Amino acid sequence: MGKAIFQRAVEAIEKGEPAVLVTVVAVEGAAPREAGAKMLVFPDGRVEGTIGGGALEHHAIHTALALLQRGEKTLLETRNLRDLGMLCGGQTTLFYEVLELPPVLLIFGAGHVGLTLARLAREATPWRIVICDDRIEKLSSLPVGLEGLHLPGYQRVPTFPGRIYGVVATESHETDFLVVAELLRQDPGPSYLGVLGSRAKAEEIRARLLAAGLPKEKVEEVRCPVGLPLGGKDPGAVAVSILAELLAFHHGRLKSFGTS
Repeated sequence: MGKAIFQRAVEAIEKGEPAVLVTVVAVEGAAPREAGAKMLVFPDGRVEGTIGGGALEHHAIHTALALLQRGEKTLLETRNLRDLGMLCGGQTTLFYEVLELPPVLLIFGAGHVGLTLARLAREATPWRIVICDDRIEKLSSLPVGLEGLHLPGYQRVPTFPGRIYGVVATESHETDFLVVAELLRQDPGPSYLGVLGSRAKAEEIRARLLAAGLPKEKVEEVRCPVGLPLGGKDPGAVAVSILAELLAFHHGRLKSFGTS
């Protein structure tokens, strides 16, 4: 059972399927299951595996669902089974762990900045990194650890499970606009979306997005020009500034740099 639960947990992570892994980590006295018993709880209340059934399992399911709703990551609790109405009367300690897919960094445009950003992110983060381009030759020899996705004309931008960070740096303003508009139409869409360009370009693209009917609150969250103002205009410096901003966003620290 333990091996099957681990395999199912891996499948859930790979699919971006939210779930909570509940593990019995300690037992004192009589209890339904021994330490090491595991159960997966999904948002709709489905479970796979068991920590013993009955009132303890019912309690654990509700606790796991509450954990998902609150957006918390882990919880360790010890329950006296008599308090749950169980006659066995022992004590069980449970560890709850929310399974999360690492963020996906989608980079649109396999130019100098895009490729440099991808290489830096591969070295500095555990994220899944996907480079999208409409020029298939640009994707033919990507470094190990980077995924390529061919998007002819940047049409039909796909959705990905889990948390998405998007950086748009295609070869033209028009294709930048197409990609940003498509990403903003997705629900929920990227948690972070940045666009390479000047302040003048930022004003133009925001005006076009609003004219296209995109929600104002989403448009205002687009970061353009993308990157922290570290200085330097060469591709390497720009890529470093973008990754710095991404990491600050990921760790909830953008406000420390006078931005949010």
